[in-house]
Amino acid sequence: MNFPDVPISLNTSDNDLDKDFYIPCLKWATQYDRGVGYFTSGWISKNANGMAEFASNCGKARWITSPILDERDYLAIKSAPDMQSVSSYFQGLINECIDRLSEEIEFNTRNALGWMIYDNILELRFAIPTKKLLDGDFHDKFGVFYDSNGNSLSFTGSINDSSKGFSNYESIKIFKSWDGMLSYVNEDIKRFERLWNNLDENLQVIKSSNAIREKLIKFRKSDRPYDKKEKNVETGLWRHQDAAVRAFLIANNGILEMATGTGKTRTALKVMSQLFNNGTIRRVVITTYGNDLLHQWEKEVLSYLNADIRVFKYFDSIYKELPSFLLCRSKCVLIISRDPTRLNECIDRMSTRISNVYDETMFVFDEVHGLGSESLRASLSGKISHFQYRLGLSATPEREYDDEGNKFILQEVGPVIYRFTLEDAIQKGILCEFSYLPLEYELTDEEKQNKRAIIARYAARRKSGELVSDEDMYRDLARVNKTSVAKLPLFNDLIRSRPDILGRCIVFVETREYGISVQNLMIHNFPEFHTYYGEDDEENLHKFAIGTINCLITCKKISEGVDIKSVKNIILFSSDRGRLVTTQRIGRSLRINPDDPEKRANVVDFICANSETNDLDGELSADMDRCEWLTQLSKVRRDSNEAI
Repeated sequence: MNFPDVPISLNTSDNDLDKDFYIPCLKWATQYDRGVGYFTSGWISKNANGMAEFASNCGKARWITSPILDERDYLAIKSAPDMQSVSSYFQGLINECIDRLSEEIEFNTRNALGWMIYDNILELRFAIPTKKLLDGDFHDKFGVFYDSNGNSLSFTGSINDSSKGFSNYESIKIFKSWDGMLSYVNEDIKRFERLWNNLDENLQVIKSSNAIREKLIKFRKSDRPYDKKEKNVETGLWRHQDAAVRAFLIANNGILEMATGTGKTRTALKVMSQLFNNGTIRRVVITTYGNDLLHQWEKEVLSYLNADIRVFKYFDSIYKELPSFLLCRSKCVLIISRDPTRLNECIDRMSTRISNVYDETMFVFDEVHGLGSESLRASLSGKISHFQYRLGLSATPEREYDDEGNKFILQEVGPVIYRFTLEDAIQKGILCEFSYLPLEYELTDEEKQNKRAIIARYAARRKSGELVSDEDMYRDLARVNKTSVAKLPLFNDLIRSRPDILGRCIVFVETREYGISVQNLMIHNFPEFHTYYGEDDEENLHKFAIGTINCLITCKKISEGVDIKSVKNIILFSSDRGRLVTTQRIGRSLRINPDDPEKRANVVDFICANSETNDLDGELSADMDRCEWLTQLSKVRRDSNEAI
């Protein structure tokens, strides 16, 4: 890995800061964050001229600066009734600064600045001192460079990015995450993020309005002064992964809540890679549920991490490499099933046999919501939190209707430290847009009677003094809806009118028996299907992934983690009242497919619309809530500024 060859300290007397620092860092970096005063023509010229190669590589820069303030401006801050008024005032002031800037900077710099704003390479925000710092200036001078693998370099010192700043005697200190200085870099990262997100109570950090952005874009007067390359996965659309990596490296523990298909696995691998490269950790334990995911993790680890990192497995009945992992003295990874007995054994044996194990081991909990089960809580309570580095991954980390499970995950793994939602991913063009087709059905008289009988049966058990679980009752009632025969005629009409809806399709059902009823309708209309209900049908999942099978009837076994980009259609015969499983299931169809760049997914759902007014089990309201949520989500469109 090639890092910029820069010293830890430079000054304007002994060094050429452009040649010795800025240019090497800009060639290496994919992101450049800079906080500095002031917003002057010299500041813009010095930066814009040095960013040509950075811009040509589709780098992303975030600059925080400040307009030069006079007495009139300070009085405006003091007299403003609220922060919104301050913001409005300074939008006008910034607008005046843009006008002056246009007159002062030379043609090429003005043109470059306009193009970088237009290409979304550069975003400007403006810091205005308030409260405790009123009458002062935003006078900080620091910055952070990042590469696409989560490595970072920060610098701080006296130099302003102005013409005079480079003729004064000025100096900077440099901190490199890969050179034992990660804690220093993280402090600068935290400070910048706090400022950028307007979280410092003594500063008002103002975003550029659309009008100001449009005025800056009009600076373009000739061709782009750099070669603009197409964004690639690492440096363009997927920059949220770098933000997630930084969030974890600051916190050391916590959960990344990232929508299905937005690269949770790759993000975790970036974290591991950086910690291994820094010498911070010597081993990683990755745990999740299901052989499909465990094998997928093995494949990803082997392809992403350095070849000298050894990989061991402890899952299924044939992989029993825990002893070898415990004896390994080099950098290593253990992939282990999320089984209470195996995880307990692993932690107990590591803690007694490996020195510094809590400081030099990272735990990765994929689909971390599963960690809160009763059996895992009983087996692992108080054991995970001893490890310094604990990373949870999930699109939906909160366990529904399980406060104890959520509390356990918070205590043992940590809070959500980064969030990237389905809406974010669709707007960014990381996930595709989709159409939502809700089909309304009404339970049959027999099914209504069945639900009344379930409620009566639980009431009788309570009356007799028996302890019964509301959750069990709701589960039994929900199964009536999930297996309603009233859905089948609607499905039959749909596939007769739109047989295309079964192409590259996953049909989610509640039970094998109900799946047979669905199969009987499909067999005459779309024979290219098969089933996948677990380990016995693994070959069918493989055939579906490569396209030999075009449609799969399945249950929740495929809900988590499996990445098949060609999936285009989802049919939900079975939907939970909460969003966790539904989010994972529709996420199967939202992945961008390089072989189908115009892909638009379809989600077919069944909504109970019974005429009965009482909704004792909440299923009617749950269906309507889901319908409203998915309807709104289906209206989300990709931001036109996000180019694929």
